Amino acid sequence: MTDLLVFGFLGGMGLFLLVCGVMVHLKRWLLLLNINVLFPGQPALANTWLGLAFCLIGLGGLVGMDRLPDPVPGLMGLIMFPAMFAGIVGMFWYPVFLRPRWMRRDAELQARGEDLFAKRFLQGQVQRPSDRQQP
Repeated sequence: MTDLLVFGFLGGMGLFLLVCGVMVHLKRWLLLLNINVLFPGQPALANTWLGLAFCLIGLGGLVGMDRLPDPVPGLMGLIMFPAMFAGIVGMFWYPVFLRPRWMRRDAELQARGEDLFAKRFLQGQVQRPSDRQQP
């Protein structure tokens, strides 16, 4: 009973982290980018890899490794350990080529000073609605 509780919790937490990470990759739940201030890397994106690893841990514990055919536990291990490593490393350093295209494009715009913040506040190019002339 306690094994089901522990592995069910790990699987559920892994599924939650996996969904959160995929939604950040798809630019849906951008509020999760606020957790990036906690670590120097990209924890919002690293949740994808940690979630995958926790899902596999939970699945292996719930099903039982002795009930699975021979190659399945080995394949799960070949996926689980690199995913866990990528998730932990991603908390501290996330490679640029793994970031989604929209995030790389935003970083390029910020480096050139052409992002919305720089245009609006630093360069004063974008007019505020109160500054516009009434026709």
